Amino acid sequence: MYNMDEKGFMMGVALRCKVICKRGRRSPKLTQDGIREWVTVVETVSGDGRVLRPMIINKGTAHYMGWYAGLKKKDLASFGISEKGWNTEKTGLIWLKDTFDVETRERLVIPKVLLNILLLFQLPI
Repeated sequence: MYNMDEKGFMMGVALRCKVICKRGRRSPKLTQDGIREWVTVVETVSGDGRVLRPMIINKGTAHYMGWYAGLKKKDLASFGISEKGWNTEKTGLIWLKDTFDVETRERLVIPKVLLNILLLFQLPI
């Protein structure tokens, strides 16, 4: 059994911040400078604690090498792109074929029957 989840991150937004406002103000407004880009991370873990490679989905129409500048050879992940940086049917199918199927193939009790049924109903890449 596996649990797959996706989490969206707004680039350039910190988790904690300090707000300077008048004393006694109950709900100060937080602002940000400009438009932020979304990045989605798809992560998967099995019931026995095995973790699969994450898929990182950036906004764009082509891969930009600057996105991967800080990666080292030991960093394992797969990468996708979408118009808005969100998970789509296309990126989900890529994740299913290139990550989930590859990394769980040897652990399948029933040979790829379920995966083949799922792929039958998906749009071609």
